[in-house]
Amino acid sequence: MDLLASLNPEQQEAVLHTDGPLVILAGAGSGKTRVIAHRIAYLISTAACAPDRILAVTFTNKAAEEMRTRVETLLGADCRQLWISTFHALCARLLRREAPHIGLSRDFVIYDSTDQLTVVKQAMRGLGLDDSAVQPRVALSRISHAKNRMEGPEAFAANSWSPRDQQIGALYERYLRALRDANALDFDDLLLKAVELFERAEPVRQRYAEKFRYLMVDEYQDTNRPQYLLVQRLASRYRNICVVGDPDQSIYKWRGADLRNILDFEHDFPEATIVRLERNYRSTQIILDAATAVISQNRNRKEKRLYTDRTGGARVLYYRAGDDLDEADFVARIARDALHEDVETTVAVLYRTNAQSRTIEDALRRAGTDYKIIGGVRFYERKEIKDALAYLKLVLNPHDNVSLRRVINVPARGIGKAVMESLDALVEATHASPLLDETPPADSLWSRLVYAVDRRVLAPRATASLATFRDLIVGLTDMAARESVSIALGKVIDQSGYLQDLREERSEEADSRIENLMELVSAAREYEARMPEPTLAGFVDQLSLLSDADEEEGSGNARVLMMTMHSAKGLEFPIVVMTGLEEGLFPHSRSSDEEAELEEERRLCYVGITRAQRRLVMTSAARRRVFGEYQSTEPSRFIDEIPRELIEDIPSPTYTSPYQSSFARFRRASYGRRGQQVREEQALYAHEDEDQSVPDGLRPGVRVRHPKFGEGLVISVEPLNDDLKVVVRFSSVGRKTLRAKFAKLEVA
Repeated sequence: MDLLASLNPEQQEAVLHTDGPLVILAGAGSGKTRVIAHRIAYLISTAACAPDRILAVTFTNKAAEEMRTRVETLLGADCRQLWISTFHALCARLLRREAPHIGLSRDFVIYDSTDQLTVVKQAMRGLGLDDSAVQPRVALSRISHAKNRMEGPEAFAANSWSPRDQQIGALYERYLRALRDANALDFDDLLLKAVELFERAEPVRQRYAEKFRYLMVDEYQDTNRPQYLLVQRLASRYRNICVVGDPDQSIYKWRGADLRNILDFEHDFPEATIVRLERNYRSTQIILDAATAVISQNRNRKEKRLYTDRTGGARVLYYRAGDDLDEADFVARIARDALHEDVETTVAVLYRTNAQSRTIEDALRRAGTDYKIIGGVRFYERKEIKDALAYLKLVLNPHDNVSLRRVINVPARGIGKAVMESLDALVEATHASPLLDETPPADSLWSRLVYAVDRRVLAPRATASLATFRDLIVGLTDMAARESVSIALGKVIDQSGYLQDLREERSEEADSRIENLMELVSAAREYEARMPEPTLAGFVDQLSLLSDADEEEGSGNARVLMMTMHSAKGLEFPIVVMTGLEEGLFPHSRSSDEEAELEEERRLCYVGITRAQRRLVMTSAARRRVFGEYQSTEPSRFIDEIPRELIEDIPSPTYTSPYQSSFARFRRASYGRRGQQVREEQALYAHEDEDQSVPDGLRPGVRVRHPKFGEGLVISVEPLNDDLKVVVRFSSVGRKTLRAKFAKLEVA
């Protein structure tokens, strides 16, 4: 009973339910790790099960170690007999013991990401492929995704319309052969081979299903297909399986996570008991109500509602900025004021895409506020930004050997290590550069390149590749002399082939790099607007100085932490600022045509909201630069889904829109004295009695039903002469403006 004393009733129920399948729906901040540790300790302390017959799996070594430490603290004993580990460590342990059953030697080696990349490059050479066909890292990523879906090389061959997919399929086949010949497994293989072991060696499966009387799986919503099958096989004997997770926090579909694993748990185990952990120990009720309002719009979920004993709390601040620079300055002010009020607090700035960090970093730097990037790289230190800077430096000075070596084969253009060694081996070239009148430096790699092309001293294929690069730099230099800084930068990124190469990758990482390059062009436009005489050299100098300064900044003591929404999962902060809440940005444009993708974006928003402990701030910009050009934006539907009474609008000194004005009128009514609210509502709906087709309660934030468009959310309501103009966002057709008298709307 001492183990149960510190638990709330729902947590106690989860601990005491020891026999039969159990799913613990653990809301954000509800103490799920605490429950798992107490459940293991309870099973051992009551002699229900020996420690070595309990298996607990999670996703990170840190989480596994924390779980083990908590159990040992609760029991006051060494728990090394417990099987607590990550999925991959569990599979490696099983295979070390049982590998011969599937024709695998026990002394197999495990290849890390560097080893895997080496194998891919060797396989490419064996197939006669170079980097111009497919980037090794891209190929490795595609292979890993296929393995997570338990697909072989033939899955790529099926896409016969795509030559690149056919090449990756052939590469995948050779990669598998290379691993097999080396008696090696990569991380994905550890899972796949463990599943294969249980499927092909029935006695082995039965032995381990018999051994583990109790099985617990943390973060079950993040499991992929191989992990799901592994869990099913291990739980087949006793069915004492406990899975812990939150469907509302499933945000890793792009990594292979399958939400159906937790949603369909009761189908796999019809006798399962469900325990909901809804008491939150992290956030205020205002924050939890906002999170619940957003996530409740999703259809594919398990119903739960978070609550806390910490009633009330500050309303959610919402700032609709004039543009992204205004938004960044506001974020910097919020951070400065928060740190001034409490020097020990932490402010987390969250964004949907890495590219958004640039303007915020610049604003924090101008304000003299130290910050740290979590789970990522500072904007000006990112590879694609440094590559673009190297191209610009070459345009200004082709004798920059460092920049030339960086991008001469980026994107791949057939100038590999052997060609570069041949250039380095050339005697001093006195052939002057066609770009400069003065005598080139004695050790100029560019001069050697021009000499090698003009004199044809290298092999024809190498000469052709070098000539293409020379002509590219010459052409870009001529172009840059005529164009503005931002136009020149955009053309450099495009004409170099860099942009097209990223587009052809069709990966999440490539899309992020493209967004960063677009943001760099926007930075160039800002530079042009700020400087009386903007020049390409001045812009390059600014970038170079910022890049160098970045290496000095960002100490571990920074109280402002910046990260993507994905990186924030599992963390909590006193103050959270969620930025860029605009349609097309968050939710991302990639989710616009598919309900499953939109629901994942909404889950990501839910994760962001529930990181906040005391204060939540949300921002958006009325216009944002995209490739240097301003584009108007629409506020995110996620803002619309939060009840008006939970939000406090912060007016922008630079922006007011009809959208904001209509919302502001309603919000001022909602937040003021009750009498003022009644008068406002009476004025707004004064002529409802004149036409009974206008439903009662029609106001922003209410869900309505239309006979043709289905269900939607009311965005704004404005009085007309004899009617109401209602703007509704429908899940089926998007945003519609309707006249209430004729729309036949019903409050849902």
